[in-house]
Amino acid sequence: MMRSVLQPRWLFLVNTLPVLVLLALGYAQFSLIESLLPMSSVRTWCWLGGSLAGLGLLTLTYAVRQMVRRRPVSLGYCVVGLVTTILWLLVAMQQDWELIPSEIPRWLVPTDVLLYAYTFLMPTLAHAVFVAVVRLTPANQPQSALQNFGLAFLSPILWACAVIFFWAALGRWVPMALEQTLMRIGFALGAACFLFFLVRAAYIMGLRRLEHGLGLHTGWKVLVGLVMPVLGLLLNSGILLGSWTWKESGLFGNFNSFSFYALAVLNGIFVSLPPSPRRGWQLLLMLGRSILLAYTLYFFLVFLPFLPLALPAVLLFGLGLFMLTPLLLLVVHVQALSLDWQTLRPITPRATRLAVLVGGGLVLPLALTLYYLHERHTLHQALSYRYSPDYQLHPSLDEQTLARTLQQVRRNKNNQGGPWDSGQTPYLSLYFNWLVLDNLTLSETKLADLERVFMSKPVAAEEVPFTLPPPPPSSFQPGITDLTTRSSYDARQQAWVSWVHLRIANANPQEQDGEFTTTLELPAGCWVSDYYLDMNGRREQGILAEKKAAAWVYAQIRNERRQRDPGLLMYQKSGQLSLHVYPVVGAAVRTTGLQLLHRDPLTLRIGQRRVVLGDSVATPLQPTVVAAPGGAVAYVSRAAKQRLPLVRRQPYYHFLLDVSARQQTAAATYANRLRQHYGSAVLNNPQTRFTLVDAYSTPVAAGQNWQAALRAHQGRGGFYLDGALRRLLTDTYLHPAATYPVPVIVTDSLQHAILGPDLADLRAAYPESDVFYVLGPDGEPEPHALSRRSAQPLDVVDQIRPVRAWPSAFQARAYLPDDGAGELVLANPAAPLDPALASANRWQTGLLLHGYQQWQAFHPEIGESQRRPFVQASFRAGILTPFTAYLALENPAQKEALRRKQQQVLNAASALDLEEDSANPTAVPIDHYAGLLVVAAALLALWQLRRTAG
Repeated sequence: MMRSVLQPRWLFLVNTLPVLVLLALGYAQFSLIESLLPMSSVRTWCWLGGSLAGLGLLTLTYAVRQMVRRRPVSLGYCVVGLVTTILWLLVAMQQDWELIPSEIPRWLVPTDVLLYAYTFLMPTLAHAVFVAVVRLTPANQPQSALQNFGLAFLSPILWACAVIFFWAALGRWVPMALEQTLMRIGFALGAACFLFFLVRAAYIMGLRRLEHGLGLHTGWKVLVGLVMPVLGLLLNSGILLGSWTWKESGLFGNFNSFSFYALAVLNGIFVSLPPSPRRGWQLLLMLGRSILLAYTLYFFLVFLPFLPLALPAVLLFGLGLFMLTPLLLLVVHVQALSLDWQTLRPITPRATRLAVLVGGGLVLPLALTLYYLHERHTLHQALSYRYSPDYQLHPSLDEQTLARTLQQVRRNKNNQGGPWDSGQTPYLSLYFNWLVLDNLTLSETKLADLERVFMSKPVAAEEVPFTLPPPPPSSFQPGITDLTTRSSYDARQQAWVSWVHLRIANANPQEQDGEFTTTLELPAGCWVSDYYLDMNGRREQGILAEKKAAAWVYAQIRNERRQRDPGLLMYQKSGQLSLHVYPVVGAAVRTTGLQLLHRDPLTLRIGQRRVVLGDSVATPLQPTVVAAPGGAVAYVSRAAKQRLPLVRRQPYYHFLLDVSARQQTAAATYANRLRQHYGSAVLNNPQTRFTLVDAYSTPVAAGQNWQAALRAHQGRGGFYLDGALRRLLTDTYLHPAATYPVPVIVTDSLQHAILGPDLADLRAAYPESDVFYVLGPDGEPEPHALSRRSAQPLDVVDQIRPVRAWPSAFQARAYLPDDGAGELVLANPAAPLDPALASANRWQTGLLLHGYQQWQAFHPEIGESQRRPFVQASFRAGILTPFTAYLALENPAQKEALRRKQQQVLNAASALDLEEDSANPTAVPIDHYAGLLVVAAALLALWQLRRTAG
């Protein structure tokens, strides 16, 4: 089987495919930063890419030619392939600073293109070494394995001696550039010789045993197949280095799972077992080795990019022996399968042998994929329940699988320790992130949130990510120095078009890195339709983009601190805009502005200033109701609202009882607590409702004995109060009636409840009052607000107000607060909205888009499927919504980065987040091990130190 590497079809797998992937990744990075590169760097990219494509094309032509001629790969190809690939890598290393100049922001190219090159060209080098070994080791000639082992381990010593001699004899007279080039060439040749003799020695041992049909010597197989892999895992975990604390990280990645040790032991046993004369047992041996071949190949691929580093690693501290174990194990494993194939050839059909080999090889990859798919289903089911629930369903989640999945997500985010303390598992973490998380992640807040909901896990202090508090308002922060407005009435749209222009400057001219931020409250019927930021003497129009992607790009540019010029305008929450401009440098004045479309004249407050937009004299308020295309959304002006009938609805109590896992004993006291304060008359009132709340909401049916339901209930998870309140308010809004609920939360501790900052997005469901009550163990109801800081008690409770019935008191489809402000109303809250109904009238299109925001708040289960169409409708209309943001960018590279990030976000679930550690978003596994290159560079550093000292 080792001789199968001579078949030319292997070149498609080890060279053509990796080179195509490398060229695609390289082009993706080049096209992103091309506009920022100097011409010399562009030329370097072009000729390096062209030469690599040429080498790949030559290899492809050679492979096709050899296949047509039915000839194996020749020794000449090995020499040419090794030399050209190594030379290309050396030249690329020499041009590193030309490829990615220092002025290119790191966030645009988070992965060094050279790391891509090492990863995808190493299979070509490894294959060439294997072919050279097979070609130079004829089976019919005696060979010495011991001699080759000696030459392999003598290579580092000879290489070190050559380096020392060169330093001593020629170091002072050789130019630095030539010196570094010779060092790199010497290192490459030394590493190639080392790996060649090592693989050749293992191959010779296999040949000598195969001649007698006995396989490799059992002791050798046990050492390479069992002892060294287990010791390597222990070394990686830190146990062999004196760390006896079990942790979820390691030197080369997180291989601390019990499954890695179990597979290592099982693999060592199967590799070491001798062949059997019994056909059934031999087939079982071949099946087991075929299944575990994926395990061997996995570690071979993990350590393949670092095989050249094994040379200095062996020389310096012996770690290279463990880095070489996957390579030696692959040779041993393949030889064992080759022996199985030959043993079964006379007694088993080829189709059976091939089915066992291929089928067994697919077992572990398929099992891992199915396991990850199950985790994906469980995680997305939990995310849907938490962030886009269907209130008509009562899902049953696998909490144990969810706990493991959340733990895996947290481990994959643990890369702060770098190469020596990584919580990620090479390749598998990437596969998990791609299959389970769509290449996104979950913030620590959401991870803790899900754990609190489904596992009733309190937030530990050490699990809360440390964040600096926002700086207090300061007179030295950038502020508005001038504000001008211009309004005109558009008769076609029957709406005002107003521009607001802001001039911003530092209060302290010495400030060189200021960021201006402010908020604006927009009333109903007012939308943002354009935005700009002046930069570098030109006016840059804002790009309307997906909100999370825009905020991420803005944060990357701001965190880079290179004084680039982004401006960001987005909704902070319903009806409230946030504006960010960065940087404000010295005494320079920045100019930015936004365009508003509004039906009625309005007064806008920006910072400490108030401006009037529109003219109420020229266009008096009309007491009319304006509908969006299709009539699904209506705008009721304040004049029209005052003409609606004023009604008073009857309140009734709706008790939400905390029956979470931690409240099982306290729940028995609820009946007495409720009876003492509210009395039996309220509790027995047919209108009074009860809901049992843990991770799920369980309404008690009208007429059912709520105390019996309480005693029979078995609590699961945490106290998910936010979901229970949303379910109650949604039902209230979708079924308008002459009564409305007053929520009363019965619990021993509100601080253990899972409750968001507020429920302001559902304010249409509580027009009379936003007050709810918390009945604690003291028996006194404590008022809280649904619309603001819901977890904090209120000092003053507002009086309950009458409401306006729309469109009439007898056929009310909605109840509106009597607050003198305009209102958006859904004509049929149960019917879905269609983004295709957007019209040429931009104001009416804005009415439809903002009506969708309200509709989506009461239909979260459909929001995921409707998110992308409505985001794209926002793009087409140029109307800002709570799902989009205006972002002004300085150069084409930033705009292309925004486009790519936006596509990634829109293709994934909305509940997923962008990476938190934005300074190091990685794309290839070896990013976390880039520090190992220090080993290869150590002698170069010493050499430079010697020259400097001299």
